Amino acid sequence: MRRLCILSSALLLAGCQAMPADSARHPYGHQETGGGQAAHSQLYPKSAAYSSLRVQSKPAADGGRVYRNVPHSSSNRQHRQQAEARQQNLWLELAGQMQLDMPLDHPRVVAQRNWYLKHPAYMRSVSERARPFLYLIKEEIEKRNMPMELVLLPVVESTFDPKAYSRGHAAGLWQMLQGTGKNFGLHYDSWYDGRYDVMASTRAALDYLEYLHGFFDGDWLHALAAYNSGEGRVQQAIKANRRQGKPTDYWSLSLPKETQNYLPKLLALADILKHQNHYGMDVPAVPNRPQVTVVEVEGQVDLNMAADLAGMNRNQLKQLNPGFKKAATSPARNAEILVPVSHAQGFELAMADRPQQERREFQRYQVRGGDSLGVIARRHGTSIEAIRQANNLSGNTIRVGQTLMLPSAARVASPSASDGVYLVKAGDSLSAIASRFSVSITDLLRWNRLPDQDSLRAGQRLIVSVNSG
Repeated sequence: MRRLCILSSALLLAGCQAMPADSARHPYGHQETGGGQAAHSQLYPKSAAYSSLRVQSKPAADGGRVYRNVPHSSSNRQHRQQAEARQQNLWLELAGQMQLDMPLDHPRVVAQRNWYLKHPAYMRSVSERARPFLYLIKEEIEKRNMPMELVLLPVVESTFDPKAYSRGHAAGLWQMLQGTGKNFGLHYDSWYDGRYDVMASTRAALDYLEYLHGFFDGDWLHALAAYNSGEGRVQQAIKANRRQGKPTDYWSLSLPKETQNYLPKLLALADILKHQNHYGMDVPAVPNRPQVTVVEVEGQVDLNMAADLAGMNRNQLKQLNPGFKKAATSPARNAEILVPVSHAQGFELAMADRPQQERREFQRYQVRGGDSLGVIARRHGTSIEAIRQANNLSGNTIRVGQTLMLPSAARVASPSASDGVYLVKAGDSLSAIASRFSVSITDLLRWNRLPDQDSLRAGQRLIVSVNSG
């Protein structure tokens, strides 16, 4: 039984495994700005409105100081306008829930804030990539009662790219190492890598952060620093400061340069989101509602077939679900598939109406000695390119014992078309038709004078050959 789980929650921050002192972790966030006086100066002078914010300090347990923003008073009308804006723009709602203490004038925070302000295109592109996933992450953080600043970790870690991979072998939205992911429940096999699964990796990352929060006796800054460089490294720095009688707050620790800039990147961005008007930075709005939902399916499913049946773009489905290594889910595990809200019902119905044995339009083949993609394609009535696409192969290299997905001959053969004209059926998408007839979407749009991909409709006669019509 397929059930539609519209989890507008889901994703956990999958923490990065503790790494040795000389280990390079290479997050996908922006590069560190240099030190010096220029890096410490404000890009924009503080306005009178911003200066009216009271920065309240209080002694830390170890003698250091922490800082808290206390907003200045405003009129009821301003409160109403702000509330209305938060209801529409998810970034504003998230900013209103951020509560971590931060030293706004610390040189490292100032330097990172200036970098963001000098590169407004950075947050424009990040915001676009975050759009499908941001609401889900926010819901999961709220459910766990964790600091809302954690929603910004994927910005620092991967620029919200769920397919990101670093030279330090960290992967996915939360840049998790495979060992750390495995410790916190992520699954890996030849079909699936949980680090790239947005929902699964978010759960694992938040699990890891909860563990770090407890490990450091409730200090979120220590926990976040450990997410970057490992709990062992941060613990050693704390012990070293204690032996020397120095404060042990995050800002006083001797940590790698990357970790020293890690928290300032996150806190500077939180400050900008809270005070966008003051800083003059326009972060593109993200709708304050779920953009994608989760369909849970049992058994193995051909993702291309499922996308076609639901009337979805195949590439869009793959982009939302990069955890699947091939064009199908694993035969050994049920799957949670992220689907745009607008296609969720169609996707669920397509799965419910499709018998299990008809959910696969391919066969599994184990490579033998002497095989090549050309030999296998000819033997099974398919094409080299179709095999490469089905198995996410970038080249033609295969190895003995490897399992390949082979599209069926019926799938590869051209669908019925009379004189280069194809009759559109329910569930067809322009991308699927373009793939079937080995033409581009641009050509189909031009040949048929279609304004966009969404103008396709069942029963329409579509020119699929340049020599037609």
